[in-house]
Amino acid sequence: MSSTPESAALANHNGKLAEEIVQALLPGLVYVGADLDAEYMGRPLEIKSCQMVCQASDRGQRPGRFWFRGDQDQALKEEDGYYALVVLDLGNACFFCLAEARELLKDFSGAMTVSWRTIARRVV
Repeated sequence: MSSTPESAALANHNGKLAEEIVQALLPGLVYVGADLDAEYMGRPLEIKSCQMVCQASDRGQRPGRFWFRGDQDQALKEEDGYYALVVLDLGNACFFCLAEARELLKDFSGAMTVSWRTIARRVV
């Protein structure tokens, strides 16, 4: 699936919005904005966001997906880090989770997407 300029702009906007939301929810967060977004309680943290629903090209709507990078996941696991996961619906947070990276995903390399509903079942 390729992105359009509109979807890329929306993803950028949602990423910035999710960063603001996480900073408000986790007062001890120190934003660093490098390969990993922040530190929380002395541990690295990566902020991920997605839409509650997305338009699938020919099938109507589908649940939004978080996009994970293997290098970030590996770094978080090596340093006992966290993922802060935010699901947005019309600009409002409708799901938030702080998850330890070593507990969230099995090892992988490259990149992968995971439906937010799948993530929610893993952490709830």
